[in-house]
Amino acid sequence: IAFRDFGPGVTPDFITDMFERFTRADSSRARHSGGSGLGLSIARAICKAHGGTITAELPTGKGLLFRIQLPVSPHK
Repeated sequence: IAFRDFGPGVTPDFITDMFERFTRADSSRARHSGGSGLGLSIARAICKAHGGTITAELPTGKGLLFRIQLPVSPHK
């Protein structure tokens, strides 16, 4: 699964930290208006629990590109 947004994106240095708990790109955003920084760490935990991965990259232009890879189980 791949999905992209076209927002302002993040700095290249932040890509490696963005899946850590309580991490937010814009430190000036307060918790009441910008979230707690748990969403991507939860997404990573769910992917990992199912044997998969989630990654992010900076595409050409604006935004972020996320990729989720999950294993396929044969149907019985």
